Amino acid sequence: NDPTRDPTADPTADPTTDPTADPTKDPTADPTTDPTKDPTSDPTNDPTRDPTADPTADPTTDPTADPTKDPTADPTTDPTRDPTSDPTADPTADPTVDPTTDPTVSPTVVPTISPTVAICEGLNDDPREVDVVILADTDGRYRNRNDETRDNQCYNYFDMIGDAMTKVKTSEYGNVGNTRTRVGYIEFDKNTAEILTQLDDPVVNMNEVTDQEIIDYNNFISQRCDDLYPTSPEVFFNDTTNYESHACDDATPTKLYDALALARSQINPADDRETFLVIFSNCRVPATEEQRICTEYEDYIRDGYGNGAAGNNQLGDGINVVMIGMGNDGPFGVDGQDADDDYIECLVENDADRIWTHDTRNPEQFNDGGMATIVGTICERRPTKSPTIDPTFDPTRDPTSDPTVDPTRDPTRDPTSDPTAAPTE
Repeated sequence: NDPTRDPTADPTADPTTDPTADPTKDPTADPTTDPTKDPTSDPTNDPTRDPTADPTADPTTDPTADPTKDPTADPTTDPTRDPTSDPTADPTADPTVDPTTDPTVSPTVVPTISPTVAICEGLNDDPREVDVVILADTDGRYRNRNDETRDNQCYNYFDMIGDAMTKVKTSEYGNVGNTRTRVGYIEFDKNTAEILTQLDDPVVNMNEVTDQEIIDYNNFISQRCDDLYPTSPEVFFNDTTNYESHACDDATPTKLYDALALARSQINPADDRETFLVIFSNCRVPATEEQRICTEYEDYIRDGYGNGAAGNNQLGDGINVVMIGMGNDGPFGVDGQDADDDYIECLVENDADRIWTHDTRNPEQFNDGGMATIVGTICERRPTKSPTIDPTFDPTRDPTSDPTVDPTRDPTRDPTSDPTAAPTE
């Protein structure tokens, strides 16, 4: 009975009622309510309210609101307003109409045409030794067809000159001494003429020349607009003084004559290298200056020495010249046509195929016309054979010999009667 009631009723009632009710009520209600209320409510409330509300409110309000408001509002408003609003309005309106025709044609065509398209096939496949001197006119106000100065007119101009350089010159790894193609660079305006890169420049025209050095040379030329007009051409020429001082003006012509003298000082006929001049013009020189240039350089161009012996250039002794005239400053071209193809014709030995002009500085037009003229003259040697023999023999020996000595008294009576009868016979 006892053992049965106790261990049975008790343990049963107890463990059932007690341990069940108790432990259920106690460890369950208590530990459950407690640990639930305490460690749950407390640690949950607390760590939630404290480390959460606090560190959250703090690092959120402070490091978040602060860094967000500061580095975000500030650098965001700033770099966004500035480089975005500005470069967007600018490089988009300007460099996009500009650099797209500009820094896009510029830096892109520059390091891209250079290392990618590289040198023209005629020079790449033929191991002949060639000297090219580029003469770039920096006068003019870079006006478009509407007679307005535009940044892209300047950027495009120097981009195209840089492209011309990379078309005739490439890297030469392992080279010792003179490079196969040497390219010099001269700039001139109405005040002065200056050599910027010598034909014997130790970095780009001597010994080993790397791809990067070609790209750097290209960039140097294509970025001249930034060097000459740090504030941008449009801002620079907005100043009336600058606008007037850079205008093409027959009374103060651009110093092409002096630039040709500098080019001549670079060239040594004894080097026995094919020699070319590529002249880029913004401004036309007046007739009197053209005559002065022809008198001084026509014979020199023909034979590299200056005595004008007929046929010398055909034998490889002379210098072949390409004339490129661009833009509305000159003015060059009429409605985009190559209308001025007789500009200083004496320098190209009366071969109009070596003169290309256009009234805009448009890269696409240049690639189709101006670059094709450069490639045809230098890479494919088109003008060396024919146009040199004929225009050189008679019209040059006779009229040059006579009208040059007395171009005013005699040429009217003599070269008209004589050279006309002679070349006609």
